Amino acid sequence: MSTHTRPYIDDDTFHADVQYIESLWQRRVVGKTDMPVIDIGQGEPLVFVPILEHLEFVYARQIRAFSETRRVILYRRHEARTHPVGLVERAEELRQVLDSFGLQAVDMVAHGDAAMVLFEFATRYPQRCRSLVIIAQGADYEIAPHPFIWLLHEAFVRLPIESFVPAWFLRRLVVNYIMATRDVSARSIPSLPRHLVEEQFRKIRLWPFVYKFSELPVIHYYDMRERLAALTMPILLINRLDDVLSPESKTYWLSTQLPNCAGYHLLPGGERFFMYSQAEVVNKIIEQFLVVEHSNVGN
Repeated sequence: MSTHTRPYIDDDTFHADVQYIESLWQRRVVGKTDMPVIDIGQGEPLVFVPILEHLEFVYARQIRAFSETRRVILYRRHEARTHPVGLVERAEELRQVLDSFGLQAVDMVAHGDAAMVLFEFATRYPQRCRSLVIIAQGADYEIAPHPFIWLLHEAFVRLPIESFVPAWFLRRLVVNYIMATRDVSARSIPSLPRHLVEEQFRKIRLWPFVYKFSELPVIHYYDMRERLAALTMPILLINRLDDVLSPESKTYWLSTQLPNCAGYHLLPGGERFFMYSQAEVVNKIIEQFLVVEHSNVGN
């Protein structure tokens, strides 16, 4: 047997975690929207900023762990399918969620695209951010994948092609980037099998429309490099060594530019959802960060 066989997360474990998240949703009026939210546990609030609907499983193991000692909040964002919803609107959505719970300054965690939203929010409302945990995201999204993806993005932005692009084709393209790894040693790291990631993406209704109106308006225009000085709250950065969408060089540069980078951690590999598949390691890093930051506040 190859020494580089990847230890995949098994289907039953994954489905149990997905069902765990689905069982916790409750309806709540946020602004003018009836929104599914999770609000469990007691203690200091810890708010998770959502990525695409049905991908909230990425936080499942953090919610299980931290809700034992803290109040944990997650909301399912409303996906746009008819008009663009970008970073500013998503930041305001987050503000409305905090307002609806009467929360002023909280610790927040965000993965990938959700971290783009959190950075936008933090520059607008720094007083509402006690600390930030940023997973797999740099200060911009100017990556260098195959040129075709950027041509496709431009076509989506400028032309009404969402009715003609097959959902299976777009799903396959996106999952290719999520699962990409060039590091051979990463094959021995716990990882999600591709079919489980695809399974969740298939739950997203009208995926090409969601991609055009709810995803691209966030990722296509994201660039925080000239606004980092406003982020004076403690920020923890976690990435993996071989992330195609958030290259390590980008997150390292971010760690050197933040006014108050309280830690920068690199995991050896896996896939983009390593926050879920390597939860034991990630949770320990986050817990240590939160303990230190709260002790500093107390002093």
